[in-house]
Amino acid sequence: MEQDVKWMRRMRRYAVPILILYVTAVIVALLLDKMWLIPIMASVSVIIVVMGFQEMRIMWRMTKHPKAHRMLIFQYVFEWVDAILLTALMVTLLTAEDVGLVIGLFFGIWGVLSPTRQKWFTKQLKQIDPELPTYEEVLEGGEKIWNYHQK
Repeated sequence: MEQDVKWMRRMRRYAVPILILYVTAVIVALLLDKMWLIPIMASVSVIIVVMGFQEMRIMWRMTKHPKAHRMLIFQYVFEWVDAILLTALMVTLLTAEDVGLVIGLFFGIWGVLSPTRQKWFTKQLKQIDPELPTYEEVLEGGEKIWNYHQK
């Protein structure tokens, strides 16, 4: 678990340079060939899925409750939906614009509801296990939080 938390902290440290790299790649793709946006957004989708899996792994070890584990799996499924919608949006926007606009509308609504969904998941996990720290607390608090919680 300690390695997972360190890995996530390291990934957060590199978040800004990676964001700059992706923004630059999107600008270059828009200037040269718009079809390059498909693999760029597909790689962003892969990053979303990997980061969601790491979050689920870390939080899975923080609790022993089967209901909390089900909630974490449910939350991870929503990460997959985010990733699939992002890739589908980019592919359809570049190939079938009308369908892409409809998927874009759905993706926009999905994105606007994301903070509400995250609060709901946190609330549900707190109801199941009131002592369970949030994911942010685990990453920021580090060793003392997850060592205490594992006892």
